[in-house]
This record gives sequence, C-alpha cells and structure tokens, in this order.
Amino acid sequence: MPHIPVSCPSGNHEFWYSISTPTSPNAKQIVPELPTVLFIHSGYCASETFEAQFSDPRLRQFNLLAIDALGHGGTRGTIGDQPYATKETAEDLRLVLDALHLDKVHIFGLANGGTIGLELASAYPERVLSLTICSPIPPTEPEEVITGRMELFNHWAEADAQAPDSTLGEQVSRARKEMVNEAATGLMQLLFGFDRSPLEEALRKYALRRDLEIWSGSPEKLKQCFSTSVRWFTERSWLTQESLSKVQCAVHIIHCSEDVGYPYETAQEMEKSLQDAGVRVSLSQVHGAHYGVLTNGEEINAILRDQVLEVADPKTPLPQADFPCGRMRTPWTDNFRRFGWLPGPPDTDDNSDSESDYYAGWIYRDTQTIVES
Repeated sequence: MPHIPVSCPSGNHEFWYSISTPTSPNAKQIVPELPTVLFIHSGYCASETFEAQFSDPRLRQFNLLAIDALGHGGTRGTIGDQPYATKETAEDLRLVLDALHLDKVHIFGLANGGTIGLELASAYPERVLSLTICSPIPPTEPEEVITGRMELFNHWAEADAQAPDSTLGEQVSRARKEMVNEAATGLMQLLFGFDRSPLEEALRKYALRRDLEIWSGSPEKLKQCFSTSVRWFTERSWLTQESLSKVQCAVHIIHCSEDVGYPYETAQEMEKSLQDAGVRVSLSQVHGAHYGVLTNGEEINAILRDQVLEVADPKTPLPQADFPCGRMRTPWTDNFRRFGWLPGPPDTDDNSDSESDYYAGWIYRDTQTIVES
C-alpha cells in the first residue's frame, strides 16, 4: 500500500492511502467510469476500521479509497504545536485528493471523520457527490468524554514512561501494565461494545501495535498521541449555519443504537442543523456500538450503497468474492491474518499471537511487523 508526498499548510507529509476496485484490493488507480467513495476514519484506529466495507462485494462495485489522516496509521508526518483539527484535516485530505488527481468523490465518514466530511462538503461542494456520516459527534465534545480521553492518554503516557529495563519493583510494574490493559479494554468496549468478534479482536491487536509504533517511544511521539486523541477534539470548531448552507449534496446520518458516548439526540441535533440550513438530509438508526461499521457492517453498507446509487449508475456487475464466506480481499487482509483473523477457513500455519501471549504485556513487547504491501 503506497504513500504519496503532499505539501500541506500543516507541513510536508507522506500520506498512506489505498485504492480498492472490483478486481483489486490494492489498485494503482481508480476505474474511471466507476464512482469513488472516500472513507474518513475516526480516532484510535485508522483506515483498517473499514475492513467490513472494503470486503463487501456490494461496495466493491465502486472504487473505494482510504487515506490515513495525519497522526494516524501509516501516514508519515508530525502535527507539532500548530492548530490541527477539523479544518486542517479536511484541507490536508483535499490536497491528497488533488495529488491523486481525484476530483469528485462520495464520502463516508465515521464519527469525527463525518465532521471532516461535512467540512469538505461545505468548503468544496462541487467535489462531494454525497455524504454519509456514521456515529456523528456533537458540535462540542461533552465534558465527560473529554475526561475519558484524558484518562486514556494519561494511562498511555504513564506506561510509555516506564522503560523495559525499569528499576521499578515487579509489583509496581505489574500494576501499571494492568492499568493500561484495563484502559485499553475500556476503550474497546466504548468503540465496539462488550461482545467482540474475531475480527474485532484482530483489529484491536492490529491497532495497538500500530499505535505503539507511532505514539510511543519518544516525547515527540507522545505529543503526537495527545494531539490526535485529545487536542483534536477539544480545539475543533463547528460549521456555522451559513457554512452548512453551502453543502449541496444529500447527507445521510446513521446512528448506532448502542453508542454510549453520543446518544441518538446527537444525531437528531445534527439532522436539524442541516435541515435548518436547507440541506437534504435523512437519519437512520441501526443496531451496533460506536464503531458500528465493524459490528453491523451489513446494514450500514446497504445504506451507503443506496446513497451512492442515488447519484451514480455503475455499469459493471458485482465482483466475485475471494472467500467462501462471500467476502473480498482488502488492503488489510494479510495484516489481520497475522493477528488471528481471516475471512475463510483457518490456515494450519497461522502463527498469530494468542490473547495471553500478547495483550497482557503489550507495552513491553517487540513490535510484530505490519506489512505495507
């Protein structure tokens, strides 16, 4: 999966991206006659969150584009001390689209990714053909959510400060590990609920390994963690009604019924703001936790597909599945396999980590290779 160098107001960065088409999980370019859907991820996990969308043949009838935002996943670059929230992220993504020579796209945004999508639809209305927002967040972050984000960051920072050769006693060391593991488990419950599938377990391990690489090991990396997981949310601004009125495309909001951080009223308030601004908007509620894209992909994918087909009319048939279960290979299939999941019969040579071997001591374990193909 390639990187593309882009000169942005925020600096010179190398953005990770991947294009999936009906015939390839890692295509070099889009199929020009097909609609293109840009997926914008939320926090903590990067574009791999969209595994259930990229593996669905109904969506792979389109071009699917994933870009890791600055400070996340495989993208290389530093946020630093500059302001960096919704507007800055949207402008960076717009410049990545320019570098890829992509003009008009449909957008699917998860949580704060939906807010970034709204920013793009307002600033560049001629380039956004439709916008689907899953698990919307409110105009300002609730105090209790900010407190939770700070607690998670403090746990991470405390664990990061403890080097492998620390002279701390074994009891203190064990207590800190347990504290970090408890915080990570709590985060996963917030994002995915209490019942986790093998895919969600693989994503959890994959994301933790990735986060270890980019958010720990130096003061600069820890600062990057704070900027993306806390400061982005506290410094973000909401679009004015005048700005919202510039959105020309149809917007579909999806609320997941078990989203404990952001209730249904949050989605209703966004719907009303868009209606008051004269935007064509609809609201659906589906079963699932905050990251319902993984826990209830089937229903959410159907909504996204209908949203795209209101504008587009692809002439190609549905692609053939790569696995007996009806799923397709994605940019993340090989890496998820390394962490214990494959959408097909298990391989006998699978050497993925076990839960007891990996998770209990993740902060001290050498990083298993994440392949950039």
